[in-house]
Amino acid sequence: MTETKTIRFLSIIGCLLAGMAASCSSRQVAPNEEGISVQKMTGFPEGEPGFSLGVSACYAGIYQGELLIAGGCNFPETPAAEGGKKKFYQGIYAADASADSVFIWRKVGQLPVAAAYGVSVSTPQGVVCVGGSNENGSLSAVYRLSLTDDKQTVIVDTLPSLPCTMDNMSGSVVDYTLFVAGGNVDGKPSNALYCLSLSSPETGWQRLPDFPGSPRVQPVCVGQRKEGETLLYLWGGFAGASDGRSASLSTDGYCYSPSLQQWQSVSVPVGNDSVPVALGGGAGIALTDSLILCTGGVNKDIFFSALQREEMMKTAVANGKQTVVDSLKLEAKKYMLHPAGWYRFNDRILIYNTRRDKWEEAVRGEDVARAGAALTGQGQTFFNINGELKPGIRTPEIVKIMID
Repeated sequence: MTETKTIRFLSIIGCLLAGMAASCSSRQVAPNEEGISVQKMTGFPEGEPGFSLGVSACYAGIYQGELLIAGGCNFPETPAAEGGKKKFYQGIYAADASADSVFIWRKVGQLPVAAAYGVSVSTPQGVVCVGGSNENGSLSAVYRLSLTDDKQTVIVDTLPSLPCTMDNMSGSVVDYTLFVAGGNVDGKPSNALYCLSLSSPETGWQRLPDFPGSPRVQPVCVGQRKEGETLLYLWGGFAGASDGRSASLSTDGYCYSPSLQQWQSVSVPVGNDSVPVALGGGAGIALTDSLILCTGGVNKDIFFSALQREEMMKTAVANGKQTVVDSLKLEAKKYMLHPAGWYRFNDRILIYNTRRDKWEEAVRGEDVARAGAALTGQGQTFFNINGELKPGIRTPEIVKIMID
């Protein structure tokens, strides 16, 4: 039986959202109420050995009513906690995005190379996939995925490559302009912002002003149109220690105005308990011209402790303190062995109102407590795809989020 969770969602345009914990059983929404429902879908591709276990950081998008997913990575044989090798995937799969509760997948082609940890956005011309990485390192290639008329075969078009390699960044498309922000640029955590005009891609990628503060790997970046102007919102992200800079984890947010070429601060994501939420490793998508939906991400305290431990280990190695190194290695191994709930990934669906600069908690439940999930959709239906349940452990679940 399909599990459906329906949570009251008060006045989706401009009013407060109700923050209510998701129950395990479905409940009816009164006819005149608007709501969010969260439903587990059934069915996941099996076109490549190991892929059916679920992946993290895949590319995903909607094209002509089809849900497309491509690439991603996991540990299909030996778990990461036991030193297993990460596998990257190349297949591209399609399913009817209007499916009620069961996806019937078909393999429609493959990426030029196996890849994960890039950016993917949906456009009328196809799903654009930007950068990423695989076992050979970081990537700069950019592709657009569309389908033949019978929707049985993928068409892969090449767009201008990034001027550098980029992975673990975030991105968004607004009015045919594609933005990518943060991530690792040429192998280093970055504050970079780039854009590409999809209406005139021959002009190539343009470097825009860096965002302030610490570099951000795996941030959330969502574009919006506000009073006729394009705006770009950025939250979350983290960076390990490097180049004399200490490890960092960001919860604050910024908004970029292309017309002014300036960044300004915006509200920190919070839930009903008013505690800042780290969206690093999470995902975001625009609902309307004033609402942004965000899901998932790591727990700020637990993950930052892990980053600090890595920093201490680098220092101990550099100073030849083998006893300290051995102790930290043991702690790192134990860190990987806790049950999923111990990591306290963000289990809230949060809604940000750009006009009011205010966050509201709309839904809370373990089905969206993921890191590295892909979030895509259009209209009133969105899909939270796979991701990690805990470090190294993926899930094949796809959760449908419906806005009434």
